[in-house]
Amino acid sequence: MATVRPGVMQKIAPIAGAKAEVIEFNPGFTPDNKYVEIVEVVKSVKETVDIQAAKILVSGGRGVGSEENFKLLRDLADAIGGEVSCSRAVVENGWLSQDHQVGQTGKTVRPNVYFAIGISGAIQHVAGMEESDVIIAINKDEDAPIFDVADYGIVGDLNKIVPQLTEAIKAEIANK
Repeated sequence: MATVRPGVMQKIAPIAGAKAEVIEFNPGFTPDNKYVEIVEVVKSVKETVDIQAAKILVSGGRGVGSEENFKLLRDLADAIGGEVSCSRAVVENGWLSQDHQVGQTGKTVRPNVYFAIGISGAIQHVAGMEESDVIIAINKDEDAPIFDVADYGIVGDLNKIVPQLTEAIKAEIANK
């Protein structure tokens, strides 16, 4: 038996007529014995987004600077029909919930387009997004490791670049 984290591999097409060998194993459990005791059920209602299903992700890192600055990323994501995600540093700072985290301790994603904005490119983060079809990095540090995996890179201030990009996309959509 083997398991892998979701999103690590592409799904294969079902194989018609495939059969698995089933081996019955009884570890000695008895039907009437209590192996688990439920002490309390706590239900919390929160809106979550499935970043693993998103075709376009606008992901931010520590370089975004603050929770308030994530509005720039949300505006871009809204303009292109994407979702916002983030690096571990963002979750640790409390700017976004862990549901949005990409990386080894977050989720593995494979969107068509992945924007890495203010993300340095630590190997733990890259492991969760390097299989994206197109990776666009925006970072002020021209030596940031994220540029090693990016298909396109923009070196500059995200506070100037992201709003201009968002407006250009909105204008292009309006012209269609």
